[in-house]
Amino acid sequence: MSGWLAILLLTAAVNPPRRRRELPIDAAVVAAGAGLTLAVLLGVGAVGDRLLDTLDISAPTFRVAVGMVLLVRGVIDMVSRPPGPGAEWSGMKGAIVPGFFPVLFRPEIALTAMSVAVDGGVGIMSVGAAVALFLVVASVLWLHRFDRALSIVLSATLIVLAVDRLVDGVFAL
Repeated sequence: MSGWLAILLLTAAVNPPRRRRELPIDAAVVAAGAGLTLAVLLGVGAVGDRLLDTLDISAPTFRVAVGMVLLVRGVIDMVSRPPGPGAEWSGMKGAIVPGFFPVLFRPEIALTAMSVAVDGGVGIMSVGAAVALFLVVASVLWLHRFDRALSIVLSATLIVLAVDRLVDGVFAL
């Protein structure tokens, strides 16, 4: 997997304009949640190969599974309206809920990060995750127009890349 494709895949999986609507307005809280998410994703990426070996799952099979999860997530994101901000903890504790979980650290994002790390290495995954999470913080600061349209474009991109993961995994089996 090329570095540019990995960055695009992780950005589409995170979908910053859509996540912006679920996060608090305080950019410092969102940045702290993004930093925590990046740290956990680095850990997920680092243990990805060993975890797949332990569970006796081949990389192509994992690619197919990730592709199916991303396809479903992309379709859901494309046809549904983003939820508004949910319950949050006050102050910097908001970096944990909802900043880290359930908004930024989601199953499809963790699986995508692990898949990119298994296929391209932890370095590519860390750059892609950092770019995607930076765009989440930037969208909180600056993106208030066209966020629905950008969210739909990223959802469509995610669908295309999910099909790519599926096909790549099937042909590698």
